[in-house]
Amino acid sequence: MKIKINNKVLINVLLSFFALSILLDLHVFYNSISTLIRALFISIMFIIVIINQGNFKEKKYFIIYGIIIFLYIMAHHLNALNFKSFVPNNFDYSFISECLYFYKMLSNVLLFYIVYKLNIRYKDIRNYLKIIVLFMSLSIVLADVLSLSYTAYNFNHTTIPIYKWFRLEQYDFIAGSSKGFFHMTNQIVALFLLYLPIICYETFKEKKISDYLLTGLLVLSMLMIGNRLSVYGTILELVAISVIYFIINIKKRINISFYLFNVFLIIGLFMIIPYTPLSMRNVYYEAIYEGRPIEFVSKDNRGYSYEEYKKDDNVFTQRLEEKEIDSLFPLKAYPYKYDKKFWEDILKNDVTLTGNARFVELRIIQRVKQVNDNFLDNLLGITYTRTMNIFNIEKDFVMQFYSIGIIGCVLFLGFYFIALIYIGIKMLFDLKNKFNEKNIALLMGSFVVLVAAYFSGNLLNSISIIIPLAFILTILINEVRVKKRKGVKEKILGFEVSCADKSAIVESIFNNLDKKLFVVNINPFIILDHYKDNRKKELFNKQLIQIPDGEGVVLLSKLKGGNIRKRIAGIDLMLDVCRKSCPNKNRIFLYGAKKDVALKAKEVLEEKYSGINIVGTCHGYEKKEEVIKQINKCKPEILFVALGSPLQEDFILENMDKLKSVKAFIPVGGSFDVISGNLKRAPKVVQKLKIEWLYRMIIEPRRFKGVIRLMQFIVLGIFYQDEN
Repeated sequence: MKIKINNKVLINVLLSFFALSILLDLHVFYNSISTLIRALFISIMFIIVIINQGNFKEKKYFIIYGIIIFLYIMAHHLNALNFKSFVPNNFDYSFISECLYFYKMLSNVLLFYIVYKLNIRYKDIRNYLKIIVLFMSLSIVLADVLSLSYTAYNFNHTTIPIYKWFRLEQYDFIAGSSKGFFHMTNQIVALFLLYLPIICYETFKEKKISDYLLTGLLVLSMLMIGNRLSVYGTILELVAISVIYFIINIKKRINISFYLFNVFLIIGLFMIIPYTPLSMRNVYYEAIYEGRPIEFVSKDNRGYSYEEYKKDDNVFTQRLEEKEIDSLFPLKAYPYKYDKKFWEDILKNDVTLTGNARFVELRIIQRVKQVNDNFLDNLLGITYTRTMNIFNIEKDFVMQFYSIGIIGCVLFLGFYFIALIYIGIKMLFDLKNKFNEKNIALLMGSFVVLVAAYFSGNLLNSISIIIPLAFILTILINEVRVKKRKGVKEKILGFEVSCADKSAIVESIFNNLDKKLFVVNINPFIILDHYKDNRKKELFNKQLIQIPDGEGVVLLSKLKGGNIRKRIAGIDLMLDVCRKSCPNKNRIFLYGAKKDVALKAKEVLEEKYSGINIVGTCHGYEKKEEVIKQINKCKPEILFVALGSPLQEDFILENMDKLKSVKAFIPVGGSFDVISGNLKRAPKVVQKLKIEWLYRMIIEPRRFKGVIRLMQFIVLGIFYQDEN
C-alpha cells in the first residue's frame, strides 16, 4: 500500500521541521519529550517515504539492518545484566532508557534515507539555513547585551555583557559568557561550526551586505560563548575557507571584498581574544595550577561539599580538595569510599591533570570497565544509561565506545564515516565539477563537527546535532552524486565511450552496415597503453561506437558522475551480433586465436544459432597477406578479430580499407577460446558480482600485474580532467 503524498509537500514539511527544530533547543523546551517528538516525526516521515518511494532492494536492506540492530540490542541487554562493580547499586541500568537512546540514535540513518529519496538539494535549504543562523546568533547577541542570557556554563544570567569586557582587567569568565536562551553550549557551538562555512559560501557567491552582516553576527556570537571550541574553531574555519577558496579560484577573478572581510574578521578576533571569557578562563586555570589564589570566579554550585566527609576521613578528602578534583567525581559519580585504591592512584597525578575534569572522567570509566572485567564490553559496551549514571563523559566517540561498544558505534555512528568516505571519493574523482565552493563549505562544516565531537561531548548522542548533521551530509551526498548531463558518449581519460546499453549498440551496428564500422573496445589497459598517443586516441574517438569493455571504465564513470552504467563484454556483444545476424544471413568471418580454435568456435556457433552464416575462419598465426586474401575471398560483412589488444585494434586500423566487403570490424579478445570451450568463462555468480577480472587473475596468476595497472588507471582517473 502506498501513501500518495505529493513530493513537494513532503519536502516542505521536512524543511519546516528542520527550521523549527531549533526552537526545541531553547532551554524552556529542551527535555526528553522534545527529543522523543523529533525522533517520532523522523520515524513517521521515514515510513511514508519508504512506503511511497522505496524499492524492494531498499526495503530488504532496511529489514536486514533492523534485524541486526535488534540482535545487537538483545546481546547488549544480556551483557548488561552480568555487570559487577564496587558500587552497591551498580550505577542502575534501565532497558527502556537504553532502547529510547538507541531509537534516538537511529534518527541519522532514517533521516539520511528521507533526504536522499526526496533528493533535497542545497538550493532547497539555503534560505532555511540563513533563518536558523539569524535566529541563533541574533538571540545570543541581544540576550547578552541586555544581560538576559544564560551563561555558557550554567543557567544563571550573565552579569558581564560584551561591552563590559573591555573595562575590566579581570572578570568572572562564567558570568561573562553567553549562550542566549539555549540549553546546551556545546551543541550550539557545533551548529555554528556546521553553518559558518555555508554562510561564508553564501557571502562569497552572492556578495550581499545581508550575508556579510550575518557572518559577522555569527562570529560575534561565537566570541560571546567564549569557550575554546567556539573561538578557535571559528578562526580555523575562516582561515581554511579563505585559503581553499583562494586556491581553487586563483586563475579566476578574485572576490576581493570576501577575502578582505575574512581577513578583517580574523584580525579582529585576535585583537579581541585577550578580553574574552576564553582568556579569563585561561587566567583562572593558570592561577589554580600555579597555586595562586583567585577569587573573582564563582564556581557552579552543584550541591556537593567535601566538608561533611572530612569528619570521617579528613586527610583523604583534604588531599582530594587540594588536587582541585571536582567534588562530583569522588562524592557522587564514583564514591571514593568504595574504591579508595583508585582515588589514591588518581592523587599521585599532577594538579594539571586532576584539575582537568575530562582526565578524571576517563579514568573513572576505565576503572569501572576494569572492575567488571568482561571482554564483551569492548564489543557491546557497558550501556549508555550506566555510563550516564557514572558521569556524562565530555568526549563523543569515547563516550559511545564505553556505552555501546565497537559494534554499536559501527551500527549507529558508521553512517557519518561512510558518508564522508563516499563524498571524498566522489569529489576526488571529479575535482573539476565536484570540488567547488559549495561542496567544500558543506563538507568542511560536517567534518569540523565530527572532529569537534572527539574533543567535546553531547553532540553525536544529541538529536539537536543528529538532525542538522545528517541533513547537511545527505544534501552533500545528493550534490556530489549528480550525474553529468545525459549524452550519447562521455570521455574517460580522453577516450570517448558509448553510454548506450548492449541492445542499443547491437542495433546501431546493424543499422550502419552500409558503411565501414569499427566497434572499439575501451578498457583500462587500452586507455593506459594509448592515453598519451594523440593519434591513436583520435582514431578511436572518430569511430561511431566505443563500448565500455571493462569494470574499471564503468567504475570510473560512476565515480565521476557519468552515465556508463554497465560493462559490455566483447564475448557478450559477439554472441548478440551472431544471434541478430541470423534472420538476414549476414556473412561473418572469424579471425584469430590459436590453430583450430576459430574453426571449433564456428561449429559451436552454428549449432547454437540456427541460420547463422559464418563464411570462413582463419587462425591468428597466419601471415597477414594470406589473412587478407582469405577474408576478401569469402566477402564477409562482419569480421570478428580475436588477437588480443593491441594487436587486434592495430590490425583493424591498418587493413580496414583493404578488406572491401567488410562493414563491421569487431575486436573480441579471447572470445573464440571461450566459445570453443578452450577456456572457461567465469561462473555466472562471479559475472554478476562484477569480479570476473579477479576470477581470471586466480586461474591465470600472470594477470596479477593487471591489478597494478588497474590501480594506476584509477589514480590517473582521479587527476585527469576530461572535457566532455
